[in-house]
Amino acid sequence: MAGNPTPSDSFPYPRGSVVGILTDEATFEDARRRLSQEGFGADRCAVLHGEEGLARIDVEGEAHGRGGGIMRRLQSVLSDDGDHVREYAEHLRAGHYVVGIAVGEDEAAKQRAADAFRAAHGEVVHYYADNYVEDLGAGV
Repeated sequence: MAGNPTPSDSFPYPRGSVVGILTDEATFEDARRRLSQEGFGADRCAVLHGEEGLARIDVEGEAHGRGGGIMRRLQSVLSDDGDHVREYAEHLRAGHYVVGIAVGEDEAAKQRAADAFRAAHGEVVHYYADNYVEDLGAGV
């Protein structure tokens, strides 16, 4: 599960992904193991950590061009997404991991990913659909 940015970078909006926050390396490694056991390979994972993660999450949307900036402004006005972005940025500044698992619209995959994050004590677990964000809860 490497955090390698690609042209199809899922941020600023991780559409079709379950996103979890893991507070330290031990919970990150536990989640990575559990996600792998559930069949989620590196090709379906985006890992944000440290300064590189902050750059990818791009709170203001500037690094994602004009569209990214517009997306961030709309998120801050029309939804809670802007709050999520700021929350994720705070977690990254604190040394935590923000991990996204691409599941598309596959309900079973969404639940498997959420279960893996919760079992690893993920602090926040969200699913990002096209037009809404679903809180999948945290804790076991």
